[in-house]
Amino acid sequence: MSKNKKLFDDEISKLHFAEATAVASATSASSIQSESALKNMLKNPSANAVSIANYSKEIRRTNGIYDRIVNYLKSILTYDHLIYPVIEKQDKSDSEKTKEAFMNSAILVDRINIKYNFPIFVGKMLTNGTVYVYKLEDTDGIAFMELPIDICRIAYIKNGVFRYEVDVSKLNDTLVEALPTEFESAYNQYRNGNTDSFKEGKWYEVSDKGVAFTIDENVLIQSGLSMPSFSSTLLDALRLDKAKDNMETIDNLDNSKIVHSKVPVDEKGRPLMEKDLVRTYHQNLKQALPEGTVAITNPFETEGVNVAGNGIGREGKFSLLDKSKDNMFDGTGISSLLFAGDGKSSKALDRSIEVDSQWLYATVLPLFTNYVNYELKQGSKKGAVWKIKFITTTHFSKNEDIKTSKDQLSFGGSRIEYLASTGMTPLEVANLFFFEQEILDIDRYMISKETSYTKSGKSDNSGAPESKDPSDDTIRIKDAE
Repeated sequence: MSKNKKLFDDEISKLHFAEATAVASATSASSIQSESALKNMLKNPSANAVSIANYSKEIRRTNGIYDRIVNYLKSILTYDHLIYPVIEKQDKSDSEKTKEAFMNSAILVDRINIKYNFPIFVGKMLTNGTVYVYKLEDTDGIAFMELPIDICRIAYIKNGVFRYEVDVSKLNDTLVEALPTEFESAYNQYRNGNTDSFKEGKWYEVSDKGVAFTIDENVLIQSGLSMPSFSSTLLDALRLDKAKDNMETIDNLDNSKIVHSKVPVDEKGRPLMEKDLVRTYHQNLKQALPEGTVAITNPFETEGVNVAGNGIGREGKFSLLDKSKDNMFDGTGISSLLFAGDGKSSKALDRSIEVDSQWLYATVLPLFTNYVNYELKQGSKKGAVWKIKFITTTHFSKNEDIKTSKDQLSFGGSRIEYLASTGMTPLEVANLFFFEQEILDIDRYMISKETSYTKSGKSDNSGAPESKDPSDDTIRIKDAE
């Protein structure tokens, strides 16, 4: 099975193929029909984590509220960041080496492409419970290949970074073709019967190029498997779908009509038309009626009645639908006002956003900090080790956070932290100012215009320019001087 695995572009083109060709069985949304079935699955995470994750993905594709909640949480953070050295002995003689190390670390962080990749990872975590990725790297950049959750489980955590293993018994020739060389070697080893190094004879521990992200704190006691963050909300999503189906039933009943053709009878109640002729009239009537209308033909008196009972029960169905929506938001702890179209506003909404942000600060950012710190440590040569710091800023609070960082500058605050809060990456900080000042000499061209605030008080022309038509008050004040 010889292949050229060295081409970076070929690896990237297979990014989604691996998940599409997963051989493990997946539970679709249609296979979970009842609340009781889903409740039973939620009680046993170790056995049903993959099935629930697959159901969560299906619900996200079909339930707009669930999808909006995930998209909101994955995109609320700005993921602004800075890097700094861990200097044990402060010595200015090493400043040039430190500058070089800063540049190299800034380039490494830029290659990870934090602001693009990490929001995707958060969305995957919230939907699947865990996202398993494999780092692909060459001279052009870094990309991450996602592996199917059906064949992976978390093996251990080291320095705050989750590592995972793959069930090679679930691999096949087609799937291996989409994976990096490391998995092909493990698969061949398994097929040849060399399984002594595999856990339970089938679990292969992936190298440090593989990393897993999850915010399920119980993952290591659940056989390395995790639950979607809002797994309990899936019950509310199921109830919401049923409530919508009930509304469609009500609409169908309201729109159903019966057209009655009465067969004429004599005084004794005997039909005056032949049976074949009645059947012909009935068939012609049926063909002429629109969808949702039923034809009946008989000699009896028929009273027209609204099948839905003139809307009886409709208000109850609407109430159930609204309650199901509210339960979904209550289950996630997110304010429904975020997506409301009724113009409502509340101070509680601001507090809800703050609580959502704090949850992400406490769960997501530490995972990413630990991982990037590992990469920085691996990329650091002799000298100081570099670390990353994420600025706790959201798109909702960005302007206020920038103002706070700016105010801190007058009290000796960090300029790099201020620049990071504005959205500049370490590589932009390192290169943009050098380019502007040293290459473009931009200050020669961007000169501030003089105003009444910038002119010197000693200048004869200080202050605001005099008016050609001064008022009487201005003339008296001028004369008094």
